[in-house]
Amino acid sequence: MSYEYQLTVTRYYTQRYVMIGVGSSDLDQASSLSEMSIDEITKTLAELNAVISGGLEYLDWGTDLFHVFSEATVSRYGDFDKVERYEVSTIGLRDFLIELKRFKEQCLAGDYYKVLIGEAFAAIKVNPSKYKRWPTSDTHFLITLNNTIFSLILESNDFNLTQNQYVAQLEREF
Repeated sequence: MSYEYQLTVTRYYTQRYVMIGVGSSDLDQASSLSEMSIDEITKTLAELNAVISGGLEYLDWGTDLFHVFSEATVSRYGDFDKVERYEVSTIGLRDFLIELKRFKEQCLAGDYYKVLIGEAFAAIKVNPSKYKRWPTSDTHFLITLNNTIFSLILESNDFNLTQNQYVAQLEREF
């Protein structure tokens, strides 16, 4: 299974929030699970392992907007309304959570996410027009560095900041 790694910096008034995500083309919409905290992922992994080994019959889990029902071999997931369901391997979904947890922990270690986002900011700052997410947007930028997709919301005065000044404003949301 291949994974897509994402770091997103949003802006709400003067606050910049960082979100970390992992996606996979093999698990449609599973990137919605990225809003889980490391503690939630750890707890869910322990329970999923119990389901896979037969210690639990099933597990109902997910996020506010994304529902998962897991049995030993098959998991079904979809939106919060539970109408549309995708069937996937429970082991594959567990492996996805393991990768999500690993990436979040890597980003947290020594505030490594600030280093990564700083590099993305510096690259965008050199040539902002090259990294516009949409041709008509002056605030949304998208860049891929080292197999990680970065989405940053930047206003014109942000380009006057140094890399260190920019990353000093970041607040975690993970």
